[in-house]
Amino acid sequence: MAPPSCPITGKHLRYALLTGVLGYLIYFLYTGISQDPTTSNVVYICNTNLMVECDGVDDATTCIDYKDASGQESTCIESSCGYKLFDHIDISVAGTSDPRDESAGTLPDLFVSVMAIAYSLMPYAIAFVYLVLFLSTGSLVPLSRFVVFGAIAVLNEAIFKRLVKEHRPEGSCLYFQSYGMPSGHAETSIGLLTYILLEMFVMHPNILCGLTCQKDASNYTFKLGYGWIKTNSSDSDNEEPLQTNNDEETGEAVLNNEASSTALIQHKQDPTTPKWFCHICALLYTIIFLPVPFSRVYLHDHYSDQVLIGGCIGVVVSILCYLGLMRGLGLHQKMSRFANGEWGQWWGIKSSWDWGFL
Repeated sequence: MAPPSCPITGKHLRYALLTGVLGYLIYFLYTGISQDPTTSNVVYICNTNLMVECDGVDDATTCIDYKDASGQESTCIESSCGYKLFDHIDISVAGTSDPRDESAGTLPDLFVSVMAIAYSLMPYAIAFVYLVLFLSTGSLVPLSRFVVFGAIAVLNEAIFKRLVKEHRPEGSCLYFQSYGMPSGHAETSIGLLTYILLEMFVMHPNILCGLTCQKDASNYTFKLGYGWIKTNSSDSDNEEPLQTNNDEETGEAVLNNEASSTALIQHKQDPTTPKWFCHICALLYTIIFLPVPFSRVYLHDHYSDQVLIGGCIGVVVSILCYLGLMRGLGLHQKMSRFANGEWGQWWGIKSSWDWGFL
């Protein structure tokens, strides 16, 4: 079935969806910044050894059946967990080991606290960037990584947390809102890091020295979903040249349907320059993702075992996604063939990697 022949194509629909996504981001930021989280997102608890949530310091009924440490009638107090940063984002600005002790909290204006909050936002930010990159460029690379991120997040929230049902630390402002085992931040960040490293280094010619150590580095090609692959120059000389057409809007060469099934998807940059390209990209991704689980423990939103198990689950799920779906079932090749087909061109989809280490 051929795509409809009309002035409005799937590419325009992508741009419309991109406008909606950016509009929601503006709305989300406006509603989050316009309200004072120090008053609207504060958590109140009964001053008792049990974790009981109450409505505010004026709530005289919720805590009436509980006793404080001195045996007196418990009252409703403000938790020293700080406050939740934004609605629909599970981040405490200043967690605490004891929600009844103000001195046990982490000060939100400390440099380490600011960095911990920033790293806790990183999985949300990266997922949003991948979505925007796909909608704006049509590239399958950010789409595949966004799908992996979404799959890990959905599995965690819909299955793992509901099965385990282990609470977060008492000093977390999220204690009454969601479970903590396993950590979704650890799963998505470590899982996505594992997936990207697999994509970069599986079948890499030399993981320690890099392409610059090879005598014939010009014969290495980056194939989407497979990493660096050595191509046989003698075989390539005997192959028929790939037939290409020029895209009417961009002027870029695109493969015909007959050639798309066997074509290698090449990185636009010469694999020999700059030196250590894959290793530099891997280091950057490690700096971005690896500290995320530690930030969750520092803010008291998770226990250490929750982020450890979450990271392990993320590694396993990402390996299954990459080796099982992308390589085992050849999903990347099918996506590439779709991108070079009529419907792929109608949607403006492409399988090239145009955004550097992203």
